[in-house]
Amino acid sequence: MKIYKINNEKFKSIYMSYNFTIDINDTKYFSYYAVLASLMAKSSQKYATQKEIEKYLNSLYGASFDVNIEKLGDLYNLEFRIEFINKKFLPNNEELLEKILNFLEEMIYNPADWTIDNIDREKQFILERINERKDEKLKYGVQRAEELLCQGEPFGTFLYGEKEVVENIALEDIKTAYSELIKNCVTVIISGNLDEYSDIEEKIESKFASHILNDIKVQELQYNNNTGKEFKYEEVKEYQDTTQSVLSMGLRINDCNEQDFYALNLYNAILGVTPSSKLFQNVREKESLAYTVRSRYYRFKNILVIFAGINKENYEKAVAVIKEQLEDMKNGNITDVEFNSAKDSLLADLLEWNDSKVAMEKMKLSNLIAFKDENITIDMMREKIQNVTLEDVIKVANKVKLEKIFILGGEDNV
Repeated sequence: MKIYKINNEKFKSIYMSYNFTIDINDTKYFSYYAVLASLMAKSSQKYATQKEIEKYLNSLYGASFDVNIEKLGDLYNLEFRIEFINKKFLPNNEELLEKILNFLEEMIYNPADWTIDNIDREKQFILERINERKDEKLKYGVQRAEELLCQGEPFGTFLYGEKEVVENIALEDIKTAYSELIKNCVTVIISGNLDEYSDIEEKIESKFASHILNDIKVQELQYNNNTGKEFKYEEVKEYQDTTQSVLSMGLRINDCNEQDFYALNLYNAILGVTPSSKLFQNVREKESLAYTVRSRYYRFKNILVIFAGINKENYEKAVAVIKEQLEDMKNGNITDVEFNSAKDSLLADLLEWNDSKVAMEKMKLSNLIAFKDENITIDMMREKIQNVTLEDVIKVANKVKLEKIFILGGEDNV
């Protein structure tokens, strides 16, 4: 177990994130862990129901607790997170830390005696998440582009797993998943005003050290950034009864290295993040080909996804105009307004991260995995962004290659 502190005096509460980061080799565990996380968020030996949990948290001045799951490239992260008020803002400086740590220990290491009935209830909840994924058309189009780019890889598996696997989960599967979970790498991140919590690391260590079964540090885990993966161009169409179509385009970044990270963030912002971006100005405003269009960069997989909501008759022209923007990026046809607006946007976004305990925790864990460095700060990242040049952007632009096109719509729309 490794513990990291992020001290910021502006916050009135303390946020603690207890992460199990897992290298999943068998994708059925996406389904197992999704159901397990849902179970563990709602009960333990001491707190038999979600109502009992909420009642106890309310007694701690409205502390909040939940269990989050996420993909970090091909790594899977199951996070127990809790937030509670800083003692300096409580009557008589009442100390909640010991109670918070006891509660967290209970929820993680003293799970309920699960039964078929409550497992079936949580299975149904996860199945609803799987069945509902097609309801948000744009989001689903992005996910399909991700899956096409990362077929056969953990990242290419839906976060909540597969319907058939979930349906067949048995009690023993959940017990196995739990026993596997607690063997994995543990990272604890605490953020907030920690001035009066100088011994918080020692208290966490004392509480949880006996439970730790793996001394691997999160920096030692490999997230598989797709470097050197074979290129395969593909166009995929999927029918849905929709009034408008969704176009998503998957791009792979070849020969990418750690130094490219900041240039790629700026590349992405120029391409399709800000209102002055190439996609917004040319695809949406100038040509009126899309009601929305954006791009997204994935640092852990070295891929980009462009997604747009379009009308059926605009499909071919929309693809052509998007390709033109990609070529302009490669050729350095980037205006000062596009370049500076994108850089200003990124710098402002990073400043906003300083205002969120959750965002700072996410940034810390992300940098630990990607850069293997615990000392990177948001100020350091802002300086790196500030130093990116147009030549840097052109260089990474020429590493980007269109690989997948996915179009979602009704029979008459595609």
